[in-house]
Amino acid sequence: MELNLNDLGTLFGIILGTSAFVLSIVNHRRDTAKVTVEIQWDMSMTNNTVYDSTKSYAVITVANVGRRPVYLSHVAFRIPKGYETTHLLIPESIEGKKLAEGDSPLRFPLDQSSLEPYANKWAKIRAEVADSTGKIWKSKKPKKSKTPSWAK
Repeated sequence: MELNLNDLGTLFGIILGTSAFVLSIVNHRRDTAKVTVEIQWDMSMTNNTVYDSTKSYAVITVANVGRRPVYLSHVAFRIPKGYETTHLLIPESIEGKKLAEGDSPLRFPLDQSSLEPYANKWAKIRAEVADSTGKIWKSKKPKKSKTPSWAK
């Protein structure tokens, strides 16, 4: 079998085109926005004039770990089914915040006493962040061994 110049050009074009397509998919997936959301229970505030140091707070931490900036529209606690309300909105988040790549994480505290009516289903409570594109980012399920003080 003999390869002529046209066959070599065709083979080179197929290989180059396929590799460019694969590389564009990898770049697209890498360059998307990605937000992580975490809840920390039983946090206390000391030496602060805004927050009461005798109370415990739940703190939602939101970080952009992706390559694109994200504009957060609001942050809330998602309440499990079976209750009158579905979300507890964090008032400080209503104005919205922009998170760019490499920005320090945003933290939103909430007095844990507002969560006491939901103590029997505390493990199903999630923190949820909505961005300007309508995507909802949720916190992971908590470990059962880390029961917060307000749910005991």
